Amino acid sequence: MEDHIRELLSRYQYSDEVKEAAAFRVLFGGEDAKQIMQELGIHSVKTVHHWVADYQQKIEQGLISLPPMNEKQKQNPGSLKQRNKQPGKALEEANLMILALHTMIEMAEKDLMIPIRKKSGTRRS
Repeated sequence: MEDHIRELLSRYQYSDEVKEAAAFRVLFGGEDAKQIMQELGIHSVKTVHHWVADYQQKIEQGLISLPPMNEKQKQNPGSLKQRNKQPGKALEEANLMILALHTMIEMAEKDLMIPIRKKSGTRRS
């Protein structure tokens, strides 16, 4: 019985390489998620969509750099629009993070009297 359970569990486990390759093919190859699902023997198209969302999040967080676009993608206005949105969204999130960090530092220094920023004119020891 244990072997049967192990077999079922391992059937739905995919390597990171497979996940990233499938997401890459959907995002940058223009391939259909359902086609990739069938080709790789994945149990649900939702799984592929989940991998694509994870891959997009990694790109937005800067964990994965965007590959260069091929000529076909450069000619496709939809691909260009999507590509142009990604850095803008990442920049917006980075700016919000910076604002939040500066606010936390100001609160710590002002309200809690915790010196965090280096004051000008101080000497190193």
